[in-house]
Amino acid sequence: MASGRGAAFVKILVLAEADDLTGAALMRKAREICPEARIAALDEGDGGRSGLFGACGADECLVLGSVEDDCAQGNRIAAAVKLEAPDVLLFPATVRGRMLSAWAAARLDTGLTADCTGLDMTPEGLLLQTRPAFGGNLTASILCRTARPQTASVRPGVFPVPEFGNKPIPVRKAEAEAASLIVKIGERKNAAGSSLQSARVIVTGGKGIGSKKGFEKLFRLAELLGGAVGATRSAVDAGWIGYEHQIGQTGVIVHPEWYLAFGVSGAVQHTTGMNASGKVLAVNCDRNALIFRYADIGVVGDWEEFADRLILEAEQKRQQQ
Repeated sequence: MASGRGAAFVKILVLAEADDLTGAALMRKAREICPEARIAALDEGDGGRSGLFGACGADECLVLGSVEDDCAQGNRIAAAVKLEAPDVLLFPATVRGRMLSAWAAARLDTGLTADCTGLDMTPEGLLLQTRPAFGGNLTASILCRTARPQTASVRPGVFPVPEFGNKPIPVRKAEAEAASLIVKIGERKNAAGSSLQSARVIVTGGKGIGSKKGFEKLFRLAELLGGAVGATRSAVDAGWIGYEHQIGQTGVIVHPEWYLAFGVSGAVQHTTGMNASGKVLAVNCDRNALIFRYADIGVVGDWEEFADRLILEAEQKRQQQ
């Protein structure tokens, strides 16, 4: 697409991973920002979700399928994209999606705006891609004026994931090269970020936790509550917990039913990643901490004493069951 053709001529292709609905959320967002666009789902499944994709705004479903080797899959995606010639190519920024988007962009000789937190469309049909910059202190809005397709990966959780819907759309097989395996997969493990995005309860620690040992207590509480452990960037930078647990602009976006924040100051870089939570319980010794602005229940006090009480009550309840 040459600059100036207008949004009405835009063709958008969205990768839909077989075990993830972030792609469907991207289709809905694509339809929202560009109602006139032609939107196609590039489905790594078998086409069985085409009705959902249609309900989310897709005009057709291209069944790509999947192979075990993600490098080979990246080649197959690039081959299919070359034939479809979209103006915009969107990927979920899952752990796997980040790899596939970079691999495919390189094969397509185009740029990639990775880990976006916002999308929009200009009247000229250019994709406005927003992502954190300068360590999360600022956001940058990026345009790709020349190379095509305009390619972006979007952080899971930024846009709401659809739960239902059925609108029949045409389904056809995507044309892609035969898989020539490059890497042999020995073992796969789910990243903690994946469990964070699906957790109903998240127990998060900030700089106020003070040590790696403090996070051991949060892991115990999360286990008893059937939840997952999150962290602020300052806690990750201190080496108390791994990056895969980081929530916020430079981490993952979450929306649990309950969000328990211990020793979290409430900086905007963090709250951007959790402000869609159902209920927020915050514990901080600083009564002026910004996190209390987001809390449904705020406790001014020592986080460890409060966590110990919750752990004791949860353990007693488990024993009674």
